[in-house]
Amino acid sequence: MSNKIKKHLVYSLSYQSDLSVLGSTVSFAQDRGARILDQLAREFGSGLELAYQKPRMVTLKEIKLAHCSCYLSRLKKPATWAETFGLTTMLPDNDASKAILTKLLNEYRVKCGGTLLAARKALDLKLAVNLGAGYHHAHRDHGDGFCMLNDIAIAIRTLQAEKKVERVMVVDTDFHHGNGTASIFKNDKTVFTLDVYARDAWPFKKEPCSLAVPISVSDAPLYLEKLKTALDKALARFKPDLVIYVQGADTWEASVLNRGEGFTLPLSVVQAKDELVIDTFAGAGIPLALVLAGGYGDRAWEGHYHGIKHLLFRAGALSES
Repeated sequence: MSNKIKKHLVYSLSYQSDLSVLGSTVSFAQDRGARILDQLAREFGSGLELAYQKPRMVTLKEIKLAHCSCYLSRLKKPATWAETFGLTTMLPDNDASKAILTKLLNEYRVKCGGTLLAARKALDLKLAVNLGAGYHHAHRDHGDGFCMLNDIAIAIRTLQAEKKVERVMVVDTDFHHGNGTASIFKNDKTVFTLDVYARDAWPFKKEPCSLAVPISVSDAPLYLEKLKTALDKALARFKPDLVIYVQGADTWEASVLNRGEGFTLPLSVVQAKDELVIDTFAGAGIPLALVLAGGYGDRAWEGHYHGIKHLLFRAGALSES
């Protein structure tokens, strides 16, 4: 069983970045991937703790397909990280800080490599998961919302450059609008961005995307209906070679970062959301790679778990017996 699962899961121990060294107090739940693997082992048998593919760091050449060189130079500066993480104080600009930032950036590059590997695995196996990343707020020339590099854009641009794919759809159901991804692919007819997000939440400047579905508090009971309609519209307008599913657990009422900014969903609806997205593309035979994206607090992994388990069932990597 573990060998079947391993083909579909991408993970590295370096995903558990210590972001507190920047001075941030946000509960980023960097252990989500590890806890998902632990729960799979408890539920489906031993030996799963090593059941994943290990990614490599994305290269500078691959990063530059989605980000400008001037921004990569600024990533060496503490001020860039402080701005992206919304910090009022920053690390001193010295050699010790440079070592800290280099380590963190390398960990981001590994996570980006995880999305690229998961996308490659999806093209081979139809369904795959990167147990991390989903940094949809990073723009071509600056970071935003805790996102330093846009792994989604790096993966898409790399696969397009390699001519492995031509047309890619991004389905983003994170609580927050994927402003970075939308801005990078604005006016790009080869990438379709479907974004279902909290209308009243940060970022307050929304970027144009191919199909936007802003959800207000009053819309929450209609969430699944609106998502289904949007998926149908998207597939009627665009036939992708690959889908990157930006899952997000922060629509769940127990894993949202800023309560009161918008709607929340019960876990049952979050789980149904994941099933709907995965089944739509699996049923159509379209490859899908899932990335985690937002999820905060000690229980964040629970908001991701059912969807990942469902994907593994659809892929034939898990069975009820």
